Amino acid sequence: MKSHKILLKLSFLLFTLGSTEEASAKTTVELLEKKINELEARLARYENGSSAKEIAPTVSLSENNQNTDLNKLKTKVNLLERKIEVDKEVYEASASKMPKFDAGADGFRITSQDGRHQVRIRGAVQADGRFFAEDHGGVRTAGVNNLGTGSVSGIPDQFQLKQARVWLEGKFFDNIYFKIMPDFAANNILPDAYLDYAYKSYAGLSVGKQKTPLSLERLQGDADGMFLERAYPTYLANNRDVGIMLHGEFAKPGYKAEYGGPVDFKNFISYQLGVFNGAGDNASLDKSSAGTFDDKEFDGRLWSHPFQHSGHDWLEGLGLGVAGSWSRPTGLALNKLTSAIGSNSILDYGFTKVKTATVKAGALSSPSYLAALTGEGDHIRIYPQAYWYAGPLGFMGEYVLSEQNLNAYSPYKTSGKAAHFKQKNSAWQAQLSYVLTGEDATFQGVKPIRIFNPSEGTWGALQAAVRFSDLNIDPDTFNYLDPTRNIREAKSWAVGLNWFLTQNAVVRADYEETYFTGGDGSITGTGTNTSGDSFKYSITDRTTEKVFATRFQLAF
Repeated sequence: MKSHKILLKLSFLLFTLGSTEEASAKTTVELLEKKINELEARLARYENGSSAKEIAPTVSLSENNQNTDLNKLKTKVNLLERKIEVDKEVYEASASKMPKFDAGADGFRITSQDGRHQVRIRGAVQADGRFFAEDHGGVRTAGVNNLGTGSVSGIPDQFQLKQARVWLEGKFFDNIYFKIMPDFAANNILPDAYLDYAYKSYAGLSVGKQKTPLSLERLQGDADGMFLERAYPTYLANNRDVGIMLHGEFAKPGYKAEYGGPVDFKNFISYQLGVFNGAGDNASLDKSSAGTFDDKEFDGRLWSHPFQHSGHDWLEGLGLGVAGSWSRPTGLALNKLTSAIGSNSILDYGFTKVKTATVKAGALSSPSYLAALTGEGDHIRIYPQAYWYAGPLGFMGEYVLSEQNLNAYSPYKTSGKAAHFKQKNSAWQAQLSYVLTGEDATFQGVKPIRIFNPSEGTWGALQAAVRFSDLNIDPDTFNYLDPTRNIREAKSWAVGLNWFLTQNAVVRADYEETYFTGGDGSITGTGTNTSGDSFKYSITDRTTEKVFATRFQLAF
């Protein structure tokens, strides 16, 4: 009888093990356990001399009946074990298809179980305030102020919603990346929308609307810069453009290249070669249909971290590069240039000289202006650029020389004839920063060691920055542009303080002064003429622009 008791206990143990893997078997095991306990109790009484009749109704004392009961129990155990195995297989097959959900400081991610597919949801909000001092000189506008016969209003202080972006980015099948980023604050434009096929680390292809690989500061993330607005070299490059770009990156021998996107700042050496519609200086094609010219723009860039993995920590963050472009547009409309943080118009190719007018009682009336200047012919840019980050110290600088051919109506030729001239503009900038709280400065911003939490005595990270920038416009331009409304040169210096509450939330405060050459004055004349040469321009320097600006920013 003891052997039967042992078999019964083994059966019970099998059922108990099965119950830990499948909840649906739990009830059955409990019933069997109860039954086994009853059988054990009756068996014990039988072995102690109890009447066989007491257990006869439940347990057969014949060897055949006992074997039959045990076989039934074994069969049930086997069935339950198989059911558990099947349920486990079904669960594992279903779980292998379930996506992974992740939310954190880098946004929200949905990733496939095998990691080959991913969609990431990101966003950015920038709310600015700009306040001008000593702005009584203002900025001349169209109409009577253009003739110098009316007063010029001051520059208004204002609050502005600079960005309100929610975008999707991710990948499919490991190497097909995408980004779709609308901006609801800037007239509902679509800054980025492209596909990037990263076939190999040394050969990828991006297609769509994206940043062109020219200005270094333009390639820095909108939320990562040290100042509210970029400096003058950025304005002599296009903003975004629609086209196709070949790109790749190479690791230092002995290391593996890391995917860095269409424009890479992670690897030892990277390159970009692109063909775009050609948006022009400081311009962005907001729709793919906006590029209607047959002639395209060719952009290229080479970048390197020459001391990466060298063992010299203070040189690891040094980056050097050069970029350039060539295009030959036909009748390209030229976008205006603005001051940096103040964002006021300083060069507008539509603000041309007076062609004809009537002079009455010493004042001009019924003016007729020259046609707006347009791009016509070769346009070449060259951008040497560099940055260096070592611990809390950061530096970035770049220079640009832009040479383009322009068309304009000539005041020195018969009416209707066009003048063709070559314009050479240049700009440079240098900026220096230091993280006062000791965190590392990087091209991608600052991550505070201790986030803002006053109740625990932590205040985030604090960064101070200074910048100098200069823009020079070719003097020949003012044979056609009105010098009372367009500057010849702008020199700016700025100081900034960036308070990183977290790696996502930043409060910025900048102060900038910009000194202008030209850009103000009046026009006088001595009679009714058909030649703009007869009109006299009394030119003075525009009032220094002094602006204090703040930004509250959230980006994830």
